[in-house]
Amino acid sequence: MSQSPSAKSPLKERPTRERILRAGLHLFQAQGYHATGVAQILARSKAPKGSFYHHFPGGKEELAIVALEWLETEVTSFLDQIVAEGGGTADMMLGLTRHSAEGLRNPERLRGSLLAVLAQEAIPGAPAVHAALRRYAGSTHVRLAAARVREGATETAAQAFADQGLALLQGGSVLARISGGASRLEQLVAEWLRQFRLSV
Repeated sequence: MSQSPSAKSPLKERPTRERILRAGLHLFQAQGYHATGVAQILARSKAPKGSFYHHFPGGKEELAIVALEWLETEVTSFLDQIVAEGGGTADMMLGLTRHSAEGLRNPERLRGSLLAVLAQEAIPGAPAVHAALRRYAGSTHVRLAAARVREGATETAAQAFADQGLALLQGGSVLARISGGASRLEQLVAEWLRQFRLSV
């Protein structure tokens, strides 16, 4: 999955807002939304005191929304690139799976899905976060379904495929964490794709 231009630059060289965003994203995924405090985010981002609310006046909820919007852009750009290169739903699903598996394999990056974390912890108490979650999931869903239609599926079948694909990615990541192996997620997705006679 693509990264922002400054993704490989040292943390201290990134703009303060981006450092806070990346720190919040990591902590939300690693330990949960409610367990993450502003002080922790500032400490991880090495940002000066007071800068959090300067960049995110809506507090932690605004940070979560911005993080979702940033990830949505990353994911949609990644999927759109696959389509531009002639790829189909199998390529899209396997690409998303590889990205999730990389995070599961690296102990320093091991973390949960931001989508799953916020869906579990921020709904229904934060309607704005809920709306951002719907946009994020919807952007991926639309692209998977559209690609499946191009492959000859009916609209109904394509919608079901996209639903199942998103559910498998989220649930498979949980099973992989429990079983201790990213290969479990890759296996689940590959077997599911074979049911549709899609190349893997």
